[in-house]
Amino acid sequence: MPRSVVTGMAEMVLNVLDLKTMQRFYQEVLGFPLHSRFPRLRPTIVFLIVAELESPLGRGGHPQLLALIDARRHLHTRNSYQGLDAHRSTLNHLAFEIEATDFDPEKERLEALGLEVSCLDFPHMQAKGMFFRDPEENLVELICHHR
Repeated sequence: MPRSVVTGMAEMVLNVLDLKTMQRFYQEVLGFPLHSRFPRLRPTIVFLIVAELESPLGRGGHPQLLALIDARRHLHTRNSYQGLDAHRSTLNHLAFEIEATDFDPEKERLEALGLEVSCLDFPHMQAKGMFFRDPEENLVELICHHR
């Protein structure tokens, strides 16, 4: 098997049907700040910062990003994207790492926002995760180290 040259994940990209709602959710619920959007006046792509990277790319101004693409208006998707379909999509869920000390308070905060949160332990990975859905029904996980 060849040695992997991958050093991390630079971006995750979601096609979305309601760019404003999805941007607001990921900014207000998960706290991802705006990095940039294109075009500026009527964006079809929004980049949100997940985390700063200590890597050559990250130090060059490219943090770890969640990109949201307006599937109805963006040049490369407007004629092909039909929405999320669990029978045709390979997307299972998005997972974001959090600190173990933030797990219970974050679960309570998300539930107070009206989100339905379920939790699972992963003893084989020494981790636990909480799962909830974004406004377009993508499954989102917050996961942390847990012995």
